[in-house]
Amino acid sequence: MAIATSTAAMISAAVALAGAAAGTASAVQQTESRRQQAEYQSKLAARNAQQAEQSAQAAEESARQGRLQGYEAAQAKRQQTAKLISAQRAQTGASGAQTDEGATLDKNLDTAEKGEIDALSAERQGRANAYAQDLRAWNLRNQSATAASNADFLGSRAETDYLGLTGTLLNGASRVGRNFYTIGSRGPLLP
Repeated sequence: MAIATSTAAMISAAVALAGAAAGTASAVQQTESRRQQAEYQSKLAARNAQQAEQSAQAAEESARQGRLQGYEAAQAKRQQTAKLISAQRAQTGASGAQTDEGATLDKNLDTAEKGEIDALSAERQGRANAYAQDLRAWNLRNQSATAASNADFLGSRAETDYLGLTGTLLNGASRVGRNFYTIGSRGPLLP
């Protein structure tokens, strides 16, 4: 029993249309799922950017504190050295010896030199700690910028994912049209 060309064309078109509708429905679900995932990832990246920025600010504050502590430690060491030299001079003066010449002067100069070296060392240590914190802040700012850029990309991706859906619709319409053309030019392929 042969099927009429128009009936075959209608059945073929209906099957192609049903396939296009099912493909479109599936594409809509997939697109919505990808959009929701991209939005979630965008929010997560934005939160990571905010946390990295806060950590960078904390690292900068730690660097400021490190420089200040180094400076204060150096000043305290200089004051301690000055008191020690004053005590040495007072002790030498009380014994009746000359304080500004010979071995006494050498002892005072050695004490001053060692005290200044210790003060500079304390200040250098504070600056080194501050520099490490500055580097940490710089790295955190870079992480923040990368996360913010990623958040923007994912946010825009969530908005433009529906272009794939348009492709699915056009592909389905193309199949329906191809089926009509094939049946119209060759006739039904069923016996």
